[in-house]
Amino acid sequence: DALPILWHSCRRRGSARSERTVFCCHCGQSGSTCKIMAGKTDQTQVKKAVQALLAYTKSKGADSLLLNEHENILLMLTVWRIPDREQIIKISLPHGIRPETAEVCLFTRDEPNRSGEQTEAFYKKLLNQHGIKNVTQIISYKTLKKEYKPYEAKRRLLTNYDLFLADDRIRRLLPSHIGKHFYLAKRAPLSVSLTGKNIAQKINKIIQGTTLAINNKGCCYATRVGHTGMKTEEIVENITAATHVIGQRLPKKWKNVKILHLKTETSVAIPIFTSNVTNLDRSEEH
Repeated sequence: DALPILWHSCRRRGSARSERTVFCCHCGQSGSTCKIMAGKTDQTQVKKAVQALLAYTKSKGADSLLLNEHENILLMLTVWRIPDREQIIKISLPHGIRPETAEVCLFTRDEPNRSGEQTEAFYKKLLNQHGIKNVTQIISYKTLKKEYKPYEAKRRLLTNYDLFLADDRIRRLLPSHIGKHFYLAKRAPLSVSLTGKNIAQKINKIIQGTTLAINNKGCCYATRVGHTGMKTEEIVENITAATHVIGQRLPKKWKNVKILHLKTETSVAIPIFTSNVTNLDRSEEH
């Protein structure tokens, strides 16, 4: 059951600051030359971590889960410097992480001179015209305000769906109507455009993607990159895509990445990347 430690470190002798240098246990290269530490994920190394995680999960009884039920695989991020503001990073993934049976709820704006039911019928027809079949519930802004005032109604709404989307024209109006528990549970609706071209592409991109919620209250964050029912190669490609986006959109970008781990909801965490201390020095300069 031992898990591989993919990175090890040592202190440079003769350095007044006794800097810690990190070496890859697979390629033997230092942080200045290894591809993943330069922000370009080495798929061979990450693949070994994914395989170890899946084997570990199975050995710990993950197969005792209900039939056809899989555990989420999380990419855990630790940063050097806590950001100044909160941020939601949207990440497109090459392989969807939600099953076809996932329940998706869409909040829409109110169409002029239409009732809530008529507005919902209008958007249901619009989605059908664009071939969008994976949105299971449409709730107009008028219906949300009318039928989901009680706390219990809001709580049931939160638990009934796997993902929430919101028309970008009303996204800013939702917090006072859906309640703070949506945000505490990190289930806030994701903004999507329901106008213009490529509506299906825009919606499917969000549904099959993932998000990384960054806050200014801590240094550790997590995002879903797959589940234990996926193929190893699919998970590896999702991790590669996620680390690329994180390296581009994280405050201070890749140099602010301190540690990356992989884990399921019940497993221990496997480290796949550890930055050296000099990244902290560089992040302080910018």
